[in-house]
Amino acid sequence: MRVLTLIDAFRMGGAETLLAPLAVAARDAGLELDIVAVGPASHNAAKTVEILRDSGIEPRNLGVKRLLDPTAVPRLVAEIRRSRCDVVHAHLEMAMTLAVPAAAIARRPAVCTFHHVQRPLEGRAAQRERLAVAAATRSRGAVFVSQASLDSFHRAYRPTATPPNWSVVHNGIDLTLYRPGPADPEVRAALGGGAEHVVVVPAAFRDFKGIPVALSAWPAVRARFPDAVLALVGGGELEDDLRKRVADLGLHDAVRFAGVRSDMPDVYRAADVVLLPSTHGENLPTVVMEAGASGKPVVASAIGGIPDMVVPGETGLLVPPHDPAAIADAVAGLLADSPRSQALGAAAATHVDAHFSARAWVGNLRALYYDAVR
Repeated sequence: MRVLTLIDAFRMGGAETLLAPLAVAARDAGLELDIVAVGPASHNAAKTVEILRDSGIEPRNLGVKRLLDPTAVPRLVAEIRRSRCDVVHAHLEMAMTLAVPAAAIARRPAVCTFHHVQRPLEGRAAQRERLAVAAATRSRGAVFVSQASLDSFHRAYRPTATPPNWSVVHNGIDLTLYRPGPADPEVRAALGGGAEHVVVVPAAFRDFKGIPVALSAWPAVRARFPDAVLALVGGGELEDDLRKRVADLGLHDAVRFAGVRSDMPDVYRAADVVLLPSTHGENLPTVVMEAGASGKPVVASAIGGIPDMVVPGETGLLVPPHDPAAIADAVAGLLADSPRSQALGAAAATHVDAHFSARAWVGNLRALYYDAVR
């Protein structure tokens, strides 16, 4: 089966970078993906293009600069016909708004995927999203990557009844590198500086990631485990604020700024616990999948699509957002009970392999595509 996969642009984002493992897994499932960005090449991120090319994908752009471009739908119709695809799959709002009518003209079924949890919008942004929802609801399938995402759009746009073509299909990741295994001593030392207990927060330094909440929890963890180190793996605009917060709490020897790293599989394997203390804005963060696939227990906030990925008490622990005491209790409890921590990590690896691998993702999409064609 041939699938024309459309996306707004090859920006540096979760939806865009997930196209690489999707395309690789699709080949093994008998799907041939042609991946095209609707927008111009000037909107592409060099890193995303590099990731796609490393996966054997040569990105192409149609060059549509705005939704109201009168040539946009004719260009897409020509592209659909040229591709000789069996189904069109549009990711993100601009692509789906244009792809659904274009696919109808070209007499191809279309499906659409939303990659975010809906939040109140104003002005043109609200109008664009409303158009995308209307288009997707007229397609053969409107896909949401988490239950929280579907529920949020249901409340905002279809409060009386969920349209029958709306469904949840979780994304997945390439598990080739993310496997349980022993820690690399050098990576462990870089993260923890020789500490017996190392907890890793793999997150960009942005407000919704909740890192200040983790810092507020750390004195209580240190009260039980005086050598426990919190390793912040990432970077971003709030680094100066976070360093000041560490100083104010007197946590100089307890928190390490590990920077942005390219060896994340080794980082996960070097951790005792992986912590994601997000406060809002999360949909289906891949770090939860990556950590679980690496055999590590996750302590994460019960927000967005995170509860879709973590089975509380079986593959990890969920805590309320904005709750330092709950984080401290959960983390300290796992550090104190190594057999339980290891059991949670082993169960997480099995759970991710079954439900959040790129293979599982493609299998679900394949079924959706065949339903659409039928």
